[in-house]
Amino acid sequence: MNIIELVKKIPHSVSVRIKNRRRYRWMVKQMRMPDPAETVRPKYWKKCGVEVNGHFKVGFGVYFDAGNAEHIHVEDGVWIAAQCLLLCHKRNLAEYHVGDDYNKTPYKIKDIHLKKGCCIGMRTIIMPGVTVGEGAIIGAGSVVTRDVPPYTVATGSPAVVVKSFPERS
Repeated sequence: MNIIELVKKIPHSVSVRIKNRRRYRWMVKQMRMPDPAETVRPKYWKKCGVEVNGHFKVGFGVYFDAGNAEHIHVEDGVWIAAQCLLLCHKRNLAEYHVGDDYNKTPYKIKDIHLKKGCCIGMRTIIMPGVTVGEGAIIGAGSVVTRDVPPYTVATGSPAVVVKSFPERS
């Protein structure tokens, strides 16, 4: 490619970048920042073996235990915010003693259940064996070590229920 062809391409690429910047600023003003992969990520989860019943949304950078994906159960309407971690395994330390090699201790594998309409806040860690109840909300940055009842808010490390929602009359 000669220099003349390169010079002809520069104005076009610059104008495209300017248009993209303007579009980005417009989207920020409109408060409609789309996540381009929001609908794609759940498809990959299904292909990895996650048991899915209905539609759910997954934010950017969510990690799950891909080697044990069949132990994750997600129901309809679940929202998992960005940078969460879902673990289905942990080390079984029942027979661990002084002088033992930690790397040789066996794993305990337990299921994770995310019930209908629950919301997992950003950077939350869900530990093995946890069930997040229907409509429950987990606050950002929480570490969920125990089951969360339906229609409650749980926050903290470890997550503790801080609010319960009443039934609509």
